[in-house]
Amino acid sequence: MLDILRYTPIWVWGLLAALLTLGLWQTRTRNVARARLLILPLVLLGLGLWSTSSSFAALPLAAGAWLAALAASFFAARRLPTPAGARWDAARQRLHLPGSWLPLVLIVAIFTLRYSATVALILHPAWRGDPLLLLPLAALYGALGGLFLGRAVALLALTRAPQATIAADERAQLS
Repeated sequence: MLDILRYTPIWVWGLLAALLTLGLWQTRTRNVARARLLILPLVLLGLGLWSTSSSFAALPLAAGAWLAALAASFFAARRLPTPAGARWDAARQRLHLPGSWLPLVLIVAIFTLRYSATVALILHPAWRGDPLLLLPLAALYGALGGLFLGRAVALLALTRAPQATIAADERAQLS
């Protein structure tokens, strides 16, 4: 085990540090611009796609598993309740978000999954074409990415709600 850790490239630990920083940032109550809501989900979606893309050539069905899981978890996450205390400040053009440990847990899960899968495939090269490994991995990467993206899109909907209400009020006054 120590050899595995010792021979892990330095950039992997840098990536882990950056992801942990992003995750820890999510634990604080903060005010964020619309565009900033998408940074973490897009980074994690990219990491999941990168992690799975090598299996797409060996097993094209893995791309379908990734996409199906991404879509399912995206739509499920959009239906989750909005975090208590989340609200749009139209005057400052910022979304007020309460802190949450869930993003950090999911980030660590994605990193651990990626790291473990990479080590397993290095130690057992024959697994690189095994559908019993590749399909569940692709689905897990897709599902985790979809959770983040769905949550971000649901939060973005809060930034449009006041505008929709204003437009409805204006239409009512014109009638």
